[in-house]
Amino acid sequence: MKSWITLLLFVLFCVSCENEQEPAASIEFKTSTGYTSRDATISKGSSVTVGIVADKAENNLKAYNVSVSYDGASNTITVQNFTIASDENTHYDKDVSFTVRNQASTEKYYFTIVDVDGNLVQRMLTFTIE
Repeated sequence: MKSWITLLLFVLFCVSCENEQEPAASIEFKTSTGYTSRDATISKGSSVTVGIVADKAENNLKAYNVSVSYDGASNTITVQNFTIASDENTHYDKDVSFTVRNQASTEKYYFTIVDVDGNLVQRMLTFTIE
């Protein structure tokens, strides 16, 4: 009887360990003057600057990606990819500037941080172009 109880406790312990998720890194938009940090309606061909600040949780930061999807498409196109240097892998600060298309549309930009274990955290901004 003791061996069954021991086995049951061991299995429950192992299952609970497998379900634990590593804490995700944090990523926040810069909100000071000159930065876009919220969804917005903007003019055709406008230049936009988005700044992010990311901090590691458990694992060091590895990469930063900015991608876009147009007009509700499910696929994205990479705008820029960055490898995070070892001296920035616990705290990362990056500004990215881009120009939206010169046509009425919707553009969704995805800002993604990846850590060394492949865990990712993502923020998104939607621009309505008029």
